[in-house]
Amino acid sequence: MIRHRVRVVGHWCMPSAERKGPEERKEGGGRKRIPGGVQARLVAEASRLFAARGFDGVAVDEIVAAAGVNKRMVYHYFGNKEGIYRAAVNHVFADLQVLEKRMIDSHSEKDGPVKGLRKVVSLYFSFHGTYPEFVRILQWENLNEGRHLAVEESGMNKNPILEHLEKLLKEGAAAGVFRKGLDARLVLTSLIGLTGIYFSNRHTLSRSLGLDFGREDVLARAAAHAEKVLLAGLRADPPA
Repeated sequence: MIRHRVRVVGHWCMPSAERKGPEERKEGGGRKRIPGGVQARLVAEASRLFAARGFDGVAVDEIVAAAGVNKRMVYHYFGNKEGIYRAAVNHVFADLQVLEKRMIDSHSEKDGPVKGLRKVVSLYFSFHGTYPEFVRILQWENLNEGRHLAVEESGMNKNPILEHLEKLLKEGAAAGVFRKGLDARLVLTSLIGLTGIYFSNRHTLSRSLGLDFGREDVLARAAAHAEKVLLAGLRADPPA
């Protein structure tokens, strides 16, 4: 997959869940790709192609040609075109889940709820910029009304990050920093919208606003703005 560097709020955010290339082993005096390497190549190429043209715009023949493997490997590993599509979606969602888990595991009580929320915003903003396939596949799937995906199959379950947000929101409410009764699901939806819009609508926004969202300095300003807007919307109302 293509990777881009994105400078976010004053520091470089590099992908932490980079996938290694296909594994190989020596055999018969040469180098031969193991089956796992074939599967990885198929998923990587499928992710790239489906992100560019959606489910209906990609043929299995194109995937196998890009991966340089025999067509029967698709049916061996994934069953059919829909199977490899779901594997491709899992591929991009798994990267986000790895980063979410890493962030959650690194959180400590001394960070506090405000710093905890800032970390979530920074994670999502840098992820969208680093993994363009994620945004594109998500757009295609929404156009198709999610008909190819099921939560239990696609890796789209957001329970870990929702539980983390719920904890941060409750801590913030108890400390008088955030409003009481905030719904973590709505907060996450707002967070995704505030961070994802700069990448899902980058080209149209850049043209209509005259602000180049492909530039690192503009994205840094956008990330800081998204963070401030989200936190301002969560803060407890000041006493009358």
